[in-house]
Amino acid sequence: MQLVSSLYRMNALSAVAKAGMVVGGYVMAILFAIFVVWVSIIFSSVPEAEREASAGMYGFGEALLFIAVFGAPSIVPTGFALVFLRRTPSFWVVLAVVALAVASTGLAEVALTILDPQGLNPWTMMAFPRIFQSPFLATAFGLAALLAPAKRVRWILFGAAASEAVSSSYGFLHWFAPLFFG
Repeated sequence: MQLVSSLYRMNALSAVAKAGMVVGGYVMAILFAIFVVWVSIIFSSVPEAEREASAGMYGFGEALLFIAVFGAPSIVPTGFALVFLRRTPSFWVVLAVVALAVASTGLAEVALTILDPQGLNPWTMMAFPRIFQSPFLATAFGLAALLAPAKRVRWILFGAAASEAVSSSYGFLHWFAPLFFG
């Protein structure tokens, strides 16, 4: 009951206040992710010469850390935005179509990885970064499905979330499970 009354009070805010909450939340998430990456760099015990020699590898690792750290707190402003857009039916239809299109790319990368295990196809090389995003997309689509006003849109978004969950499960089993269990 408390949540419902809070949602009604948030909808009573002005458009500027709503935009400020969403943009401010994303800015805070970005600043937090930058801070965590900066602390990681400062406190790493890697010699500077080694860091410079493998700058691309370290840069990729720091980019993955940034994405992971940004992904968790950015759920809050995303939820606010979805609550504020709840009364806009055209937004939800477009979101459902985009979610299905994005989720299909994850399944396509899984299929390419299965069909081309050596990774010779250039599209297969994009599988790791794409499938690495799947847990965040599954969370976003699932959150959108929970907040969607229409039943049909809700089911489409749940389907997109499930598709991303399949992609992320495959990625875990394919790349990370052998490191722990093999």
